[in-house]
Amino acid sequence: MADDNGLRKTSTIPGNERKCPNCGGTLTYDPSAGKLHCSLCQKYETISYGTNDDVKVKGIAYKEILNSNRGTPGDKCKLLSCDNCGAELIYNSVQVSGSCPFCGSTNIVSVARTGSIMSPNGIIPFSIDKNGAKAAFYKHLKSSLYTLDTEQYALENLVPVYLPYFSFDSDIVSDYLIEIGYRDSDGDIRYKARSGTYKGSFSGVTVFASSKIQNSQINRITEFHPSSVLPFHPDYLAGYYAERCSMTLNHANEIARQNITEKLNTAIPKYALREFKGVKYKNCFFETEYGNTYYKYILAPFYLASVNYKGKKYDVAINGNTGEVASEMISTRQNNGEVDYEITYNSEKIKCLLIYLGIAAVACLITFLLCK
Repeated sequence: MADDNGLRKTSTIPGNERKCPNCGGTLTYDPSAGKLHCSLCQKYETISYGTNDDVKVKGIAYKEILNSNRGTPGDKCKLLSCDNCGAELIYNSVQVSGSCPFCGSTNIVSVARTGSIMSPNGIIPFSIDKNGAKAAFYKHLKSSLYTLDTEQYALENLVPVYLPYFSFDSDIVSDYLIEIGYRDSDGDIRYKARSGTYKGSFSGVTVFASSKIQNSQINRITEFHPSSVLPFHPDYLAGYYAERCSMTLNHANEIARQNITEKLNTAIPKYALREFKGVKYKNCFFETEYGNTYYKYILAPFYLASVNYKGKKYDVAINGNTGEVASEMISTRQNNGEVDYEITYNSEKIKCLLIYLGIAAVACLITFLLCK
């Protein structure tokens, strides 16, 4: 049976399905309950991790894992491939076939090779379902375009998908050379060369590991609740697409270090100004050594969609963890100055407004008489 996206759900390879212990039906993950759900008997199954220590996502030492093909615990994943755009999608328990969430192609086929899949060691489960995602979009629509008439904005092709990213933690030591400015007795700034060492730690430096995203709005809504990250468990993929990581660990680490360098461009001069009690600085140079680098490979939840407005389609992305929304159509209309409080009133709304104003007027009159 096809769902409201036109995506057809079928069984996967025997032995990989999660069966309902009550009736034998197929279990799928329900974001609203945070559990596996059987649509046949309506029973829920808790996703179990074991001990309390098992629900903590542990970083993996970067120096020990330099082979991007190495799997991590919970690698009961299988692979689909899109012949059109080349996206590779991991899935478990329920195969979702029909169209690629990235390019819309129906040319999706199973891939035999499963031994080389790099399995995540962390996941942020969906916390809102499709109805919640739709509600979040139309709420955002009203608050951004000041419109009550949402029927003209048709949300289409709403697809839930897990997208991959790496999160890095690292200690750094930076030796720097900088010119610090001091104010002399005449009020002029005199610069002196100074050198020093800056030490620090960076945690949660994220790098999205997807090269197939055609939705332009993803990077605008990449904040997640930190406590939502759980150790990877394949049951959370039941009924969902999850894009396979398309970036090597080494490349991701290079990008993370570039991001850290950008932060050091600000952090080191501020530190040096405090350290040497200067008023200005210029020409800051530094070299950084990294140590104790750990990484996590995490799947993050998104809803990808499009909105049809005046015959043209625009990208929409909804964060499946926070409900945050980004829409190409909304940002385009705002940037073009097309938003002008286009609130649409009908007779019922006008009647309610007049009743409210009448009640307010009577209340003001009573207050005035009482004050006299």
